[in-house]
Amino acid sequence: MSSGIPGFNEQLAALEEQINRYRNVLESGLRNLRFPSDLEKDYAAETNRAFLTGSRGILAFGILMYLAFGFADEPLGRDQANYIWLLRVSITATLLVGLVILYARQWVELMVPATSLGMVIIGLSVVYFIALTEEPYSYAYHLGLVPWQVFILVALKSQVRAIVITSVTVLIAYSIFTFTHDFKPVHPDLDVLVPIMRPLFLVFWSLLVAMGVFLAYQMEYFTRENFLKNRLLTLDAKRLKLLGEELHMLSTTDGLTNLANRRHFENCFDAEWRRALRTQDSLTLIMIDIDYFKNYNDHYGHQAGDECLRQVSDIFSSYAQRSGELVARYGGEEFVIMLPRTSLEAGQNLARSVRQKIEELAIEHKESGTGLVTISAGVACCIPTQDDDSEDLLRAADKSLYEAKGAGRNQVA
Repeated sequence: MSSGIPGFNEQLAALEEQINRYRNVLESGLRNLRFPSDLEKDYAAETNRAFLTGSRGILAFGILMYLAFGFADEPLGRDQANYIWLLRVSITATLLVGLVILYARQWVELMVPATSLGMVIIGLSVVYFIALTEEPYSYAYHLGLVPWQVFILVALKSQVRAIVITSVTVLIAYSIFTFTHDFKPVHPDLDVLVPIMRPLFLVFWSLLVAMGVFLAYQMEYFTRENFLKNRLLTLDAKRLKLLGEELHMLSTTDGLTNLANRRHFENCFDAEWRRALRTQDSLTLIMIDIDYFKNYNDHYGHQAGDECLRQVSDIFSSYAQRSGELVARYGGEEFVIMLPRTSLEAGQNLARSVRQKIEELAIEHKESGTGLVTISAGVACCIPTQDDDSEDLLRAADKSLYEAKGAGRNQVA
């Protein structure tokens, strides 16, 4: 079966290939949270765009909350209070400026790495504050790492790898510091608790990270799954649209000549007749018949006859370019050209031009009087009134065609 849409089979095959690929990826599972390279690039671009548009407020809030915690620097920092506050303000300003630049420049691919880096800087700064302050005042900064970790899980959401890298980097730095730092004695009861609470805090922190990573893994898994499902829905919609267009083309197009078929012509003719009746414009029909075509088929065979029809149809189609104009295969070797807003004289001139172009094709036809394939054409035109019937115009064009054939063919009547 011939296709109505040029390249239909290639387009459909490409869509089917993509659909099958996405289905295979979906069915194979997403446990490692990684797509094939080209698909991973598309996924990263889409999720980074979503992160860029949805995280501005929460990132700014987190940075400002880091600054707000500076209210405790004065009572806790003691001699280092001014230095800690200055450092906190500098970090806050740098991160806010970086955030503004990222959004202004729309650096989508840098958003997640930049956010991770910013969170690492904040986390390491808290560890540094602990090192700067004296015991027992420094213990409050230890607790400050808990909301920091919670904020990472909220800000980075489904970015599992970023959460792991950010959390583990600061956790390792804190662990190295806390096990190499000599905590000064403060009070016998408190000093006894420090070596107990230190590993417990690390365990608690590690469990918090593990819980966050697990939840982020689940979120990223479903995000990736939805990404594939949305891609599949989009491709299925494209395939259905393509199939619908193809079905429409096949239902309105003649498979051999790729011209409109008779049914489509009748629908369009009825619409143009009503439009012409409403606007009082002229409507012209040209009925065309290939001269002695039965003899051509008998002499050269049906395959040659089909090729002849295709060549002739290419000429016909080049003469209907304006809105509303239509060329259709009316039946067998008979064709019709519909010309809205065209006078009888203009229709006759066009029909003569078509006849000449067909003759210039110089398709051999030994069973005709001229030795070449020629056409006969009948032209009819009217401005419809309420008393007229569209069938009258068809009959008039058909009558003119028979007059042309009766007058010796290869002419316009």
